[in-house]
Order: sequence, then structure tokens, then C-alpha cells
Amino acid sequence: MAKQSRFTVLAVHRRAGKTNLAVFELIQAAFSKVGLYAYIAPELKQARIIAWDLIKQMLSQFHNISDENGEPLVEIHETEPYVKLFNGSKIMLFGADKPDRLRGAKLTGAVIDEVAQMPRILWSEIVYPALMDSHGWALFIGTPKGINLFSELFNRGFDPKFKPDWSSARFTCYETDALSPEDIETYKRDVSDDEFKREMLCDFSAATADQLIRLSDIEAACRREILEEMIIDNSLIMGVDVARYGNDNSCITFRQGLRAEAPIRYKGLNLVDLAGYVAKLYRMRHPKAVYIDGTGVGGGVVDILAKYNIPAFDINFGQKATEKQYINKRTEMWCKLADWLKKGGALPNDELLKTELAAPLYEKDDKGQITLESKKKIKERIGYSPDCADSLALTFAGYVDEVDIKDNSDLYRELVPQKPKNKTPYQRFKQQVAGRGYISPEEMAYRRAYYGGYLRAVRR
Repeated sequence: MAKQSRFTVLAVHRRAGKTNLAVFELIQAAFSKVGLYAYIAPELKQARIIAWDLIKQMLSQFHNISDENGEPLVEIHETEPYVKLFNGSKIMLFGADKPDRLRGAKLTGAVIDEVAQMPRILWSEIVYPALMDSHGWALFIGTPKGINLFSELFNRGFDPKFKPDWSSARFTCYETDALSPEDIETYKRDVSDDEFKREMLCDFSAATADQLIRLSDIEAACRREILEEMIIDNSLIMGVDVARYGNDNSCITFRQGLRAEAPIRYKGLNLVDLAGYVAKLYRMRHPKAVYIDGTGVGGGVVDILAKYNIPAFDINFGQKATEKQYINKRTEMWCKLADWLKKGGALPNDELLKTELAAPLYEKDDKGQITLESKKKIKERIGYSPDCADSLALTFAGYVDEVDIKDNSDLYRELVPQKPKNKTPYQRFKQQVAGRGYISPEEMAYRRAYYGGYLRAVRR
């Protein structure tokens, strides 16, 4: 570890032997410097299964050997479990499911295995404070699994503001000798493209099976630009997510058709002040509908706006969904947001918003009903509440009519040229596509052949 950064994050492909690396690092460090060292897995039971036998095996050469004073070189304690070396160092096993065992400990070094499955507070509130006194080190290892603590820490290794303490590296199946080429090709054939990218190429952007919105869809939406004539017939909608706790943000997002604007964030506002900002924006922008998250304290903002004679819809995230396939209103709005992105929705290039949109997981029951991951669980996993993404999702509450947002792929089939009647080609074309969003290069080439390039689609 001396040649590495204090905090090293390694994204390693599945079956690469990363646990062997972790145990070797711990034992080597424990022999080199006296201290308490921790191996941390998502669960203590999992730590026993994965690492305990391996630790004992690597130390087997010292079993039943004593020093000149008759003291054993290695003591193995099965109950705790931990091993004690002749120099006084200890290597202990911990699980993220029982974090209190780590509180108050003074660690010299720690290996955190399968980081993607651990809550964010394990690092920020427990392990890091335990390393402070000794200026200890940590090695994070795992395989990507969407947006979580692992992806956050991995990105730190490439961020100049975290240098020189943090470094990150990626080891794909093509960069190690752990798997044969035949096994790699067989695995690639048997699994989805996303699963192969995630498990073998350590691609954090590859969607998990239970991820509602793919990061690749979000990135594509950030590259789109929607022309004014495409949304001229769409209603302006305003979504407001109200902060519940001290570290959360209150967020306001406007959306018109296929274009979403950058979220407006407020921190530390009381309900009266937030309602004042909402009222001011309402009078400036004149949205057709204002949807406010009325869950918990948010209902107070709706009540205050009523005194300003500003109509607002009080949306309770847990209320019954309009469509039966969704467990509640929040799930329904997020699923409509996901569909909107696939149909050509355009997003601002806001890093925090992108992370929030890619964070939620979902599950489907035996009846096919979809349930979105709760805000509380998302916050535990990524460290903050997806407030801005929720404010965008609120614009899909659907209690006022919007111009129908169609899938752009339909436009190719719909726009079979016909002879215009008392209209120029440009006028007829504009009437047909207004409000329908981004146009791919392939579709644009088709239209230029018939419409002479009157309407442009811009893509950055």
C-alpha cells in the first residue's frame, strides 16, 4: 500500500480474484505495521464465507508455531472473528449489516469488498472517522452496479480536487489472465450486453436489470437540442419538490414538451419563502400547471400559494396511480419520465441531475405491478435525496392536457409526402412536427429529400 494512494478504488471484473488481493494486502500491512485492520463485506456472514478461510489459509504456515517465549505467532479467534499476529496486529472481519461493531474503532487500514452493495454512510460516518487518528488507508474493490457509493468513490480517483489522496483503476476481463478467452466468449454469448459490460468490462454506465433509467439514455438526452418550433404548441409545466430535511434541496423544474430546463435549487428555505419563489416564477412564466410534492410538509406550500390565488396540484407520492400497473403516483410519474426520455426528451447538462435520474431501482411483482425504490433508500445508497429528479418527474403528473409527445421513430412513417394544399412544404411540415422533439440524422436525410431542408435538427 505504500506505493499507492491513501485511498485506492479498484473496479475489477467478476471472478478476477479480488478477494485474494484484498486479503494479501491486509496480511502484508499487518506484518509491516502494528495496528487494527478490517476486512468489510456487505454482511458479516458473507465476510466469513468469502474471506475467513482464505485468511486462515494464507497464515497456515504460522499455525502451531511459537516464538522464543512460547507465544503463538498467530492466534485465531473464531467467535469474533479475528486473527492476532505475533507483533500485536489484528485482522478483523466486519459486515456493513452490523456497522456498530466498527464505531469507536481505531483502524490502521481497511479493505472494503463489494462496495456497490454498501450504504454511503458506512464510509462517511463510520470507516473514514475510524481511520482518522492513525491516518490510515483504505482499499475499495468491487464490480460496478449502477449509481451508488462505489461509482462515487471511483470517480474521486479521477477528480483533481481529490488528488493525491485518491486514485482509481479499472481491470477488465481482457486485462487479466483470470479467465480463458473461451470462458469470456461463452459468458458474453449467454448474458445481456449490459451485464457483460458491467460484470466483465467494469462499465459503470451499463444499466442493471432493475435500473429504471439507463445512464446512456440520460447522456443522449443531454446532447439533444429542441428547436422552438418543435414545442410551440406544448404547455409549460412546473414541478416543485419540497425539502423535508436539513441536507435536502427544494427544487423547481420547468418542462415544455420534449425540453426540460435546468433545475432551480434552494437550500435552507422555509415553506413561506419557498412559496414566495414559486409564486414569483409562476407570475413570470405563466405555466399551465404547477405540480407540488405535497407529501409531508409540501402541502403547506400548496396552502400558502392558494392565498396568493395561484392554483397548484397537491401531489402525494404515495397516492393511487392513474394506471393500474404502477403501485403509486411517484412510480407512475417516474416511469412516464423514463418513456419521455426514450421518445426524444432533452435534458440540461447538469451532473447532479444526471446522477439522480440514473439512481432509482425498481421491482415488478407477480402481477406485473411496478414499484419504484423509495427516496429514503436512494438517499442511503447515494448519500442524498433525488430532489431535482423528483421535481422533473412531477411535471408528468398528468392532470392537465399536453400536446401528445410521440416517439420520434414514428415520424418517418407518418411523414410520407403528399401534395400540399394551399400551403408551402415548410408550413405543412412545421404543422405536422411541432412539439415532437429531436430528429435523428437518418430521419433528417429522408425529410430533406422531400422538403428541401427547410427545417433543421440540431445535435451537439
